[in-house]
Amino acid sequence: MSHHNSVAIPSHIAASLPNLDLLRQVLPHHVIEMPARFPLVRAAWNKASVWPEKVNRTYRYGPVKSLMTVDGFPFHWIYAAEETLTAIWEAQLCTNPITFPGRFTLQQNAETALIADLSFEQPLRLFDLSGAAVSRLGIYDQLRNPDYEWCQWFGVQVDQVISEQNEKVHGFVYPSRRHPGAPAYAISSRVYEELAQGLMSNVTEFRETEEYLELLNHPCFIERKML
Repeated sequence: MSHHNSVAIPSHIAASLPNLDLLRQVLPHHVIEMPARFPLVRAAWNKASVWPEKVNRTYRYGPVKSLMTVDGFPFHWIYAAEETLTAIWEAQLCTNPITFPGRFTLQQNAETALIADLSFEQPLRLFDLSGAAVSRLGIYDQLRNPDYEWCQWFGVQVDQVISEQNEKVHGFVYPSRRHPGAPAYAISSRVYEELAQGLMSNVTEFRETEEYLELLNHPCFIERKML
């Protein structure tokens, strides 16, 4: 069972999901600390999504849709990265059309999406799901699965462990699936208000960035109208 509204984890997911008690033991031993004002970047489709207090839909780490109530989701993750290109791919401003192997294109209206440079006045303590913990738990393949279901339930488990920590944990770092080799970050909505105080942000339209021009000039780029 999940702690959120006692919703049962589906048996086909539970069969390969690490036991919650094991995660309680393991994750606190794999914590990294990012210094205050460490620069992160987030790609958002609109201004309200730059630092969202609530979300209407969730992505890789959930929570699962079945946990949504009339009040919304019980928690959510705010995704960010160290590199702009990682944020772009994680937010799927760019996608790879299956009908044109080897190519990528921009999603509709991606040009006016926002690239937000973020920094916080306090250090961030994060569970490290980018290295040893993932190897020892044996979940490296699941974290890269294009199907979100397993990861969304795993995100529910991680949220529970975060909620039980005496010393604040602000989220976790994980390996980007869409931008291999780069770290990505999931900041917990549990610390939304705390981090909002002293949050510094600089927001630029995607089409105004160097990365946008670089992508348009790449030989793998194909315009949407050509699809």
